[in-house]
Amino acid sequence: MMKLIASLSFASVLLLAGCGMTSEADQKSSATPAQDNQPQQVFNPTIDGQWIGLGISYGSYRDGESPHKASVSSEADILEDLTILTAKGTKSWHLIRMYGADPASEQVLRVIKKHQLPVRVMQGAWLSGHQTEQKNQEQIDEVIRLANEYPEIIVAVNAGNEIFVDWSWHKFGQQDYDQYIGWIHQIKQAVNVPVTLADDYNFWNKPWSQAIAAELDFIVLHAYAMWNSQTLDNAVSWTANIYDDIQARYPDKQIVLGESGWATSSISSNGDERLIIGEASERAQAVFLQEYTAWLEQRQIASFLFEAFDEKWKGGEDKPDGIAEKNWGIFRSDRTPKQAVAAYFPTLAERD
Repeated sequence: MMKLIASLSFASVLLLAGCGMTSEADQKSSATPAQDNQPQQVFNPTIDGQWIGLGISYGSYRDGESPHKASVSSEADILEDLTILTAKGTKSWHLIRMYGADPASEQVLRVIKKHQLPVRVMQGAWLSGHQTEQKNQEQIDEVIRLANEYPEIIVAVNAGNEIFVDWSWHKFGQQDYDQYIGWIHQIKQAVNVPVTLADDYNFWNKPWSQAIAAELDFIVLHAYAMWNSQTLDNAVSWTANIYDDIQARYPDKQIVLGESGWATSSISSNGDERLIIGEASERAQAVFLQEYTAWLEQRQIASFLFEAFDEKWKGGEDKPDGIAEKNWGIFRSDRTPKQAVAAYFPTLAERD
């Protein structure tokens, strides 16, 4: 997610989407052909033939848990969360993204498999310029193992999160391109699902990103109107313009929106939150979500909303609960729904 969590290793986030029931994971060979001058839809997640491309970020960590503590959430807690998010209603969420190939992520995969949940995963490998080469290679090896061990669940592999944009704490430099491309080749040779990199639009709009994009099956784009000093009124139009700009730069690549959302609280004195000028409230999040989802559905853009549940470990457990990093969820950390759920996902809200 943006600058404030770039320093966190093994950020474990998931995204859930769309609607549908159980089916085989889409592989490279089942990509949807390009239509109307659009690039081939290599990432085309479906369940029982129904598109599930609208996602929402999910982190399994409850209050008191965090990746820094090497927490692994309980089966019961994960099952409760995924049951909430896949409940039949106005919307259901069936596509998840995880950022690290670690025990916390594998626990989620186990729960999905054991309970035959209608959930598919874009599985991440957490790569960092601050990790040793051995640690990064372990992530590559693990993401390959997970993709092959859970072939009916994992529908794509994401190798790295915000690792090339200039402001990232854990970034790699252009001198690391050959090593990174080597990792991409290693993964692509070992798995049967499309492989990608997730990064901010301020990387994808630079000429030097072309060498990386050429090696990927599709591009995952991060675009936060809120972090980019946009007001609620023009948040979705700004996002659409960013998306269209990146698509124009890569006309032959499918662009997936990997992160976007609207925080329900912020504190302007907390570091980069000075950049936030839009209203940070549950009301504003509900308005954003309605307009954003309508645009995604109209364009049939695969995407991952940030995020399902607030996570208090984010931004630092010593920081106040009101900072933005802790408040991107459409559910609170105690799993009670915010206004966005009550307004646009009434069946889910009724679970409270």
